[in-house]
Amino acid sequence: MLQKTYTVDFLSKKRADNAGQAPQYYVEESHPAIIDKDMWEAVQLEMERRRAYALEHGIKKLEYATTNNPFAGRVICGTCGHMFGRKVWNSTNEKQRRIIWRCDAKYKVKGIKGCDSKHIDDGVLYQVFINTFNAIIENKDYFMRKWQERLEDDNLLQRYKASQFIGIITEAEVMLKFDIGLYFSFVEKVIVFDDGRGVVSLLVGTSGEWGTEIEKKRVI
Repeated sequence: MLQKTYTVDFLSKKRADNAGQAPQYYVEESHPAIIDKDMWEAVQLEMERRRAYALEHGIKKLEYATTNNPFAGRVICGTCGHMFGRKVWNSTNEKQRRIIWRCDAKYKVKGIKGCDSKHIDDGVLYQVFINTFNAIIENKDYFMRKWQERLEDDNLLQRYKASQFIGIITEAEVMLKFDIGLYFSFVEKVIVFDDGRGVVSLLVGTSGEWGTEIEKKRVI
């Protein structure tokens, strides 16, 4: 917007807000944008996706996840649909210390058992993503075709994520160690079932289409 202010006195150079005293001109694309319009719209869609996700699963915000606790707000109970929460057992004994994830509805009312789902070891969740990512690598052609189709999607966020996935997988190799950056880039949520399966939902509309087997002996 040009001429937001105007010169009141040419001698003193005093200026004032232009409330119609002088013409104003709106110039489009007068200089390069910090981000392009498509990126801006994709970000708005991502913010809306996160709000909808938090509302659906009863959490305040999705940003609870951190580098030290990447699964916060992203592990869903396959039995009742509630969120899994992180618990530390034997926290005072380092040798017996154990981090597990348990459905928040299991003991919603103190002393009264609610959801019948079983808990799962923290380490299993890390392995689930490694297995999932490696399954994508092994079936690269299949996923590339699916993501190529998404490049024509009306939803800009889906197009952006599909392009990002293609760029990553094109150069990716089998994952030997958990990569938190790739985890945050790919995963929307993990649904844990009592039969030992963990369905990993990706951020490009592949929720519920495939899953990764969790070793049953590690699910108590």
